[in-house]
Amino acid sequence: MDSYSIIEQFSYPGLFFLLILGGLGVPFFPEDLILIACGVMISVGIIKPIPAILISYTGLILSDFMLYWAGRKFGRKIVTNQRFEKILSPAKFLIIEKKFRRHSTLIMLLGRLLVGFRTQVFLLSGITRVSMAKFLIIDSFGSAVVLTIMVTAGYLGGKFLESVKKGMLYMEYIAGFLAVMAIIIILIYLSYRYVTKSNNIS
Repeated sequence: MDSYSIIEQFSYPGLFFLLILGGLGVPFFPEDLILIACGVMISVGIIKPIPAILISYTGLILSDFMLYWAGRKFGRKIVTNQRFEKILSPAKFLIIEKKFRRHSTLIMLLGRLLVGFRTQVFLLSGITRVSMAKFLIIDSFGSAVVLTIMVTAGYLGGKFLESVKKGMLYMEYIAGFLAVMAIIIILIYLSYRYVTKSNNIS
């Protein structure tokens, strides 16, 4: 079952749950695709915009904070843990840590905006003891930017697909009408040929 089907079936709880999973790095549910799916569903009226946006925003910040809290609670021990080694190995940690301490604000902001870099940055924010207030302010801003871009892209994409679908439906109607007209014209022509041929014989 894909993200779209889960959101369609479970509505807002499904959207929230998927964003938590995506934010924690579960590969089958990337945040960006979930937000795009959210925009598509808003465009076709499956979910309402205001609750969907509020739930999405809460899900993004909560999942980011969970990673931050894990890094803050377990500290450098988390780097040597086998479960987190694929996300943030000791070698990666040493490379990123020096740059992070110099440019923590910029890296946290980029971490929220760049795919594949978020989990590492949020864990690192906790490990290096970035203040909770600073983390939440930067993450709130970055999440708002990502949410706006992705949901808007999904919404516009959904509207485009809907218009294409309607256009295809109109084309089917036109094609059906032309086919019926062609059959009528052929029948009229054959009838005319038959009548004129009969008159010539008589």
